[in-house]
Amino acid sequence: MKKRVLALVLILIMALPFVLAGCDDDPAKGVSAETTAPLPSAPVSDDAVGAADDTVDTDETTEPSLPENDPVKEDPYPVIVDLSAMPAGTPEQYSYLYDQVVLGDEAITGRSYLAHPDSVLLDNGDIITAFSLGHGTGGTFMRISHDRGLTWETLDLPECYAGTEETPTIYKLNFTDGTQKLVLIAGRPSWPAEGNLGEGWDAAVSVSLDPDGGCDGLVWSELENFYGPNAVREEYYRLGGAKKFDAVVAMSSLTQMKDENGNFIDKWMGLYHDDRNFTVYKTYLTFNEEGQMEWSEPVRMLGQNGEWREYEENYIPILDIGGYAFCETEVLRSPDGNELAAIFRVNSKNSFSYVTFSTDEGETWSEPQTLSAELTGERHKAEYDPVTGKLVITMRNIFYRRNITEPYNWKSRGWVTWIGDYEDLKLGADGHGDMLVKMAHTYNAGDTEIQEFANADTGYAGLVVYDDGTFVTAAYGTFSPADDPERGGDTYIMSKRFTVTDLFDLAGIPLD
Repeated sequence: MKKRVLALVLILIMALPFVLAGCDDDPAKGVSAETTAPLPSAPVSDDAVGAADDTVDTDETTEPSLPENDPVKEDPYPVIVDLSAMPAGTPEQYSYLYDQVVLGDEAITGRSYLAHPDSVLLDNGDIITAFSLGHGTGGTFMRISHDRGLTWETLDLPECYAGTEETPTIYKLNFTDGTQKLVLIAGRPSWPAEGNLGEGWDAAVSVSLDPDGGCDGLVWSELENFYGPNAVREEYYRLGGAKKFDAVVAMSSLTQMKDENGNFIDKWMGLYHDDRNFTVYKTYLTFNEEGQMEWSEPVRMLGQNGEWREYEENYIPILDIGGYAFCETEVLRSPDGNELAAIFRVNSKNSFSYVTFSTDEGETWSEPQTLSAELTGERHKAEYDPVTGKLVITMRNIFYRRNITEPYNWKSRGWVTWIGDYEDLKLGADGHGDMLVKMAHTYNAGDTEIQEFANADTGYAGLVVYDDGTFVTAAYGTFSPADDPERGGDTYIMSKRFTVTDLFDLAGIPLD
């Protein structure tokens, strides 16, 4: 009997790193059910926010040790605005901030679990949002809004879109000759199907135009496979099995490149990762004379000679070795357009999020550095506010109790939006920003009341902004309480609207 117990323990120890490796969190795993006192719906002062730690066990002998060289922020979060429910007395002009528009649910799709939306803003003002009919699998569904996210209609897609296997991403490509294309991408990683060793990614384009010559997104091509066994073109055929074709969240970012003179060119850098070894890969998208997509052979984003691998690689908790399991990378340009910043999710949950910078269009990258607690999260999506110049980032919040960055010491406020400046990224751990906004509450199983901390199976938000500063963002989550007769317990897609100026006014704080 003792031998059997020992064998079982050894098997569990060996299996643990693989259980923890998956980057697309299973809704039944990694979600903290622990809650504290509800966060008030009205803006909260800095001092009040800091009091959240008072509910944590103060027995110092049970706290995890603090890793060396990890930043510990003594100050509380910046001002937090909670948009989960509108408090009495809210001025009418801010009431729209609390609106919750159902973008997709079981009544619309026939599925009670929907996830991982991404959005694109068209030149005609329409928004298209694509999302998964399952947790990173189950096919792609697409809806369009003609009224800035107030209402949504379903788009007809080719039948092959029902066979996508991972998080869809969608982008608008502006070519130097004034033409446009829309592109949709979905990875085919190793984990959704038995025997799948990684099959690259699928991609499609839309070139149908509105009367003004911009893309309308109403007609989409068939999906084409790249770097997998389903590739039609011989140059993209791969039998599968190589790490670099095990594509997860492809493409987490797709950034238009510039030439040596600082002019945009018809070339885009796409990023994805594999979630077995945790390597971030880059591939370049161009188009041939026939208008076909051409994707370059993937190579490691951070360099071809192992640069900064000690940060990027997976972490093995049982042995306390490895890095931070970088993934789901967002890339944005500095306000002057001359520098790229790449923000990494830390899947190992043993650090705050990381950032790195490039001044040579992504050829080389600076040593990664930690971001602040406020910017720590997963699946960051960034846009600049055209009115105030503020940087706006949506994400799934990851909150380390007492800022002790160790696995199993984290909770989540759910779907949040951070507002600050590009300089906050450059400041690393000292770049706290101006505001953190809890967009809506996601209920843990059985919960019927709004709590401060939330179900972490949320975020992955699409984010677009109009010229007048109106943001429209869409995320997935359990946005209804367990006792709601219509959507209680369901995971569905919601969209919300805001402006930076209204959020600052509501919080009662001045803009810089």
